[in-house]
Amino acid sequence: MDRKSIISLPEDCTYEIIQQLPEETSILYKFLFVNRFWCKCIITILWKIPFNKINEDKVRQARLINTYLGCLDEEEKNYIEKENFFNLPPTKKPFFNYAKYLIEFTISELDSSVRAWYINYEELKYNDIIERIMNSIYHLFIRSNNNHLESLEFKQGWIHSWNWDKVLLQDNTKLLGIKELNIELHEDLKEGGDYTLSDLKFYNILLSRCNYLQILSIYFTPHKGYLKYFSSNQIIKMIQVQKNLQILNISNFYQYGSELTKIISSLGYQINSLKELRFIEVNFTNCSLIGLKICSNLDTMFFDSCHGLTIDHINSLSNSSFKLKSLYFYDQLIIYQNIITKILSLFGNSLTKFGTSLLTDIVIEIASIRCPNIKCLIINMDNDDDLHYEIFHWIYNLELLELDITIKIRDTSKFFQLLGNNLPNTLKILKLDCSYISHDSLKNLFTSRIDLEKLIFRNSYEFNYECLMVIYEYIRYYKNFKELTFKTYKKEWSLRDSKVLNEIKKYCPLVNCEFDIPTVEEMLDECILEDFLY
Repeated sequence: MDRKSIISLPEDCTYEIIQQLPEETSILYKFLFVNRFWCKCIITILWKIPFNKINEDKVRQARLINTYLGCLDEEEKNYIEKENFFNLPPTKKPFFNYAKYLIEFTISELDSSVRAWYINYEELKYNDIIERIMNSIYHLFIRSNNNHLESLEFKQGWIHSWNWDKVLLQDNTKLLGIKELNIELHEDLKEGGDYTLSDLKFYNILLSRCNYLQILSIYFTPHKGYLKYFSSNQIIKMIQVQKNLQILNISNFYQYGSELTKIISSLGYQINSLKELRFIEVNFTNCSLIGLKICSNLDTMFFDSCHGLTIDHINSLSNSSFKLKSLYFYDQLIIYQNIITKILSLFGNSLTKFGTSLLTDIVIEIASIRCPNIKCLIINMDNDDDLHYEIFHWIYNLELLELDITIKIRDTSKFFQLLGNNLPNTLKILKLDCSYISHDSLKNLFTSRIDLEKLIFRNSYEFNYECLMVIYEYIRYYKNFKELTFKTYKKEWSLRDSKVLNEIKKYCPLVNCEFDIPTVEEMLDECILEDFLY
């Protein structure tokens, strides 16, 4: 296709074509210079999730913040500088207001990036200045965003010291596209305070705008070890106004069990949409789970480091209208095996995904009897060799499609031999997280000759030539192999290593390697943080 035929396409058609391009910066970068329209389209893709792409690289984080500081208006700049005896360094105004293309960010990402930026300025010693910079950039994100933003965090008593009337109340369309809202509280929201617009008023704006959330996360931050007086009313209102809430996350709730009961009971307003409940570091003492029984579409429950769960809690879920498909229990020091075995007895027959860090002979016995339909198994294993045999015997008799194992042992050769000998023939995806992998371990793993489609190593290993050759010899016999993901400590590949990698890529369509040829993160430094159009 020649240049004229590309230009003659209607802009809406060209836009749709560009949106189908893979989100690889090394590819997108080349299209920035086709013409002005293409440039605008590519920028919208590059700047959707910039914080995710810089991978906590301090230099890139600092450049990213420097770019956003160039987008601030005078009010936002003055807010940083006033009363702090600090003047922002001169920053060239970018050609684009990159903030308006943002679709998601987290306050922790913003915080770490701002700290990476200010470390270059010795006079920036006070957290108040850091918070003011974050406040201004947060304000920039919401002010600039034309309903693109899909994820937002509300942090009580910290981020909302602005007159939002001018930004939000005069534009009824802003924030309507939010699909995920994270709320951090340490007490009830109140009127007044030191802010131009109180937390409660800002929250009420969110309450009126964010009615199509898919994910709602509630995080409690105890004040000096305990949560101040708390009423669930404001959280319940947010749940009640939702039209399509699918996932609710509750974290760090250590007290006020009666208020947690009210929150759970309010989920009756979402019985047709709610699919997933996640509890992380929650104390269930004096709390009831009976309100969950009517959530007919609930299919996933996740418990991590939770306290106070009893057999009575689990028994209260008997004869529920929902059937669980996914169940996860983590932190074996707190969750007891009788809780797991009881809930497996209730919902095991419908489970297709199961994850746990507590594997005992009793849990394995109950799971093998009650859970015949598990297709995805995620387990954290200890170093008990005797228990390994029971676990692998159980795995071998399942018709698994995906297996995800985390184990911390130095010598993986024996473990991988057991694993290789007991992988079910149905398995398609294998994910491994262990401390060390050698080429002998890989040989033991591949003795099964299972026809895998994806093999994913999550930890960093020294994948040397011998390891690569073992992987190559395995995948070249299997036409269905689609993805190999691994990390390596090696900063550079030798010519011999590169040749093997290239051969692997002939048989595997997707090879993800941390130190492979240019990645999104590497190209980002060139195209996303420099105002290349000047």
